[in-house]
Amino acid sequence: MARTVWARLLFFACCFALIAASAAAQDDYRAVLGNEAGVFPGAEFKRVIRFPKAATVIFETGASPAEVSAFYAKDVTSRGWKVEVNDVTDGASFLLAVKNGRRLTVEAQRGLPGRTGLNVTL
Repeated sequence: MARTVWARLLFFACCFALIAASAAAQDDYRAVLGNEAGVFPGAEFKRVIRFPKAATVIFETGASPAEVSAFYAKDVTSRGWKVEVNDVTDGASFLLAVKNGRRLTVEAQRGLPGRTGLNVTL
């Protein structure tokens, strides 16, 4: 009986640790963006994907790709980035900016009705 109780406690402790670690890793999106890029107003954070030399922060919003691109063009320019590409269509947008040999990309694409997914990659 005592063994079963300890096993259950250990199981719940492990589950809690995994959930807490995952939440903490995902909440660091502001650290990924730092002072290099802002957060689109009203965007809902989805996740961070880390690569060996870059990280992508994924959001979702009700705004159009054109609105997303306009915001980031102004935002990153004010942070010292030079916008080299700012392509916008009705359904998608792509922005590329450079600073000190680094690249920043913002991609936005319409998905479900009224929703736009956007990725900021540094």
